[in-house]
Amino acid sequence: MKRHLPIREAKAAAERLFDEGRAVVELPMVESIDALRSELAACKVEVRVVPPPYKVDTRHVRDRMRMSQEQFALEFGLELATLRNWEQGRSEPDTAANAYLLMIDRDPDAVRRALAEETPAREQAPAM
Repeated sequence: MKRHLPIREAKAAAERLFDEGRAVVELPMVESIDALRSELAACKVEVRVVPPPYKVDTRHVRDRMRMSQEQFALEFGLELATLRNWEQGRSEPDTAANAYLLMIDRDPDAVRRALAEETPAREQAPAM
């Protein structure tokens, strides 16, 4: 469950998860994960610790590639204003954008190839 969710929505979501036999709980701070795991195990609740997603440092990636903000945005199909906001800390990439930036960081040539491939035109349905 995420914080700041209206209580009725949170309750309904929690009930659905528990009815299905699974629930995800986000805990920002825990004094002892071992103590929590032990207490929950006593209630027959499995605990899996999921690390926070890796956040890509956009400026570092761009600097390493020796590209200006304009070049980077154009090459990888990003809005220049959005890229500037990320780099200046005014906003953060959402999960999908972060994954895309991670791919650019790890294999920029693969991303370039994927972007350069022409997608087949969708077949149009016959006119009626």
